[in-house]
Amino acid sequence: MYLSWKTSATHTPLYLPPEWEAENHRAYLQKGDNWELWTQREHVPIDQWLNALRWTDDIVKELILGFRERGLEDETLFMLYAALPYEDS
Repeated sequence: MYLSWKTSATHTPLYLPPEWEAENHRAYLQKGDNWELWTQREHVPIDQWLNALRWTDDIVKELILGFRERGLEDETLFMLYAALPYEDS
């Protein structure tokens, strides 16, 4: 069996399912010294980006648990691939 899943959830713009966000959204950073330096990551709010990572982790977990429930986990090779940014030399 072959299953492919691709997401761009962790790239701008950060679109997350509203149902997931209403139930799971979390503020990771606390206001304090140098707050302004940590609120942006390449013009993306870091809390929103970290929530996008969490959503992606939740989806991967659901996929693997689906294989486990069907008794296919031990018969499956899971491969995760993350493309590195292109650098022009």
